[in-house]
Amino acid sequence: MLFEPLNESHVSKLLAFELENRKHFESFIEPRSESFYSLSGVQKHIVDLQNLSGESFVLLANGVVLARANIKSIQSKGNAEIGYRVGKRATGKGIGTACVKHLVSVAKELGLNCLSAFVINNNPASEKVLLNNGFHLDLCIPNGFKHQGKSFHGFKYLRAVA
Repeated sequence: MLFEPLNESHVSKLLAFELENRKHFESFIEPRSESFYSLSGVQKHIVDLQNLSGESFVLLANGVVLARANIKSIQSKGNAEIGYRVGKRATGKGIGTACVKHLVSVAKELGLNCLSAFVINNNPASEKVLLNNGFHLDLCIPNGFKHQGKSFHGFKYLRAVA
């Protein structure tokens, strides 16, 4: 397995990953727009990510995307937010933990101070990954998120980088 910085050479592999896992991801988070699910949509997504302050990666095994991971919203105070998506076939194999571990390592290289991550309580596996990587609960937003017509609690987790 190898983390690679996300770039335009990953368009078709990332599209295949997103299409294969679309229903899986949408069971936890809001769906992407229909325009995303095309070569041009994914290419635009990658270009947009490259124009933002942050770092984006794909985790590949045998040329296939298993997961993706991002550091985004880097602020001048050294704070940033992380996010990650693990394909359904790769869940339960430590891939989420590897993604967060990689993001923490990159955050150290970038000289960041603090990382945050958000999760809603329909995704206990993601909460476990964050806790196993040294994040702690910072904030709970009771019934603060709606997904598929249901209310969920939102949680913000923090981790010092140093």
